[in-house]
Amino acid sequence: MAVLKAQALSKIYGAGQSGVTYRALDQFELEVERGEFVGVMGPSGSGKTTLLNMLSTIDKPTSGRIEVNGTDPGKLNNKELALFRRRQLGFIFQDFNLLDTLSIKENIVLPLVLDAVKVEEIERRLGEIAGVLGITHIMDKRTYEVSGGQQQRAAIARAIIHDPAIVLADELTGNLDSKSAKDAMESLKRLNEERDTTILMVTHDPFAASYCERIIFIKDGKLFSELRRGTNRQAFFQQILDALSVLGGNFDDVSPSRPE
Repeated sequence: MAVLKAQALSKIYGAGQSGVTYRALDQFELEVERGEFVGVMGPSGSGKTTLLNMLSTIDKPTSGRIEVNGTDPGKLNNKELALFRRRQLGFIFQDFNLLDTLSIKENIVLPLVLDAVKVEEIERRLGEIAGVLGITHIMDKRTYEVSGGQQQRAAIARAIIHDPAIVLADELTGNLDSKSAKDAMESLKRLNEERDTTILMVTHDPFAASYCERIIFIKDGKLFSELRRGTNRQAFFQQILDALSVLGGNFDDVSPSRPE
C-alpha cells in the first residue's frame, strides 16, 4: 500500500513584474510504499528541496496533488493541516531543531504531550524507542550536554514516537562527523527494519544514501533515474557514486566516506 503519492507535481516560481518564471518541479511522480526507506538525490537546484517542502506541506504545488495515507493535505484548512502535520508526518532536520530549554526526554515526548497521550503510554513508547536508538542513558540531560550524534538520534526518536505515516528527513547527516553519521544511519535503518517505519530522506551524501532501499535521482525538476539496493551495501554505494557522476551538476560537500 502506498503511504505517499505525488502525482504530476509541478512548482513554478516567479511571474512577477519581470514575467520571468522558474519551474522547480515538472510533472514529478513518486510513490512510497509502507515500510520503504527511500532516498532522494540530485545536484544543487534540481528540485529536491522543493519536493520535500511540498511533501511536508510547508509549500503548495502549482499543479498536481499529494496524498499521505489517503488524505490530500491541499484540501485541509489551517487547523486541519496543523493536526495532519503533527499526526501523520515526522520530521528530522540537519540542525536537529531540539529545544535547549527541555531535557532530551522532554524533547522526544513533545508530540505525544501535545496530543494529550496518557503518561503510561508515553513512558512505554519512550522506553522502546530510546532502547532501539541507544540513548536511554541521556534522557535527563540537556541538549548542550550531549554530542551532535546523540542529539540527532534524539531528533529521530521525536520524529517517530507518534507513529507517523511517514518520516521526512532533510540532510540529517549534514552536521555530523563520520562516526556520528554512521550511528544515525544505523539507527534509522534499525527503526525501518524493526518498526516498519516509512522514511523518505533527501541527501547529498552517498554514504547516507547507501542505507536506503531505493534512491530517486532528480535533475531539472524531473525524475532522472532510480536505483534499488541489493544485498551488498558496498556495491550499492558504488552504484550511487556512478549514478551521481552520470547525473552531473554541483553536489555540495559530497562525503568521501565509504561504508564498512
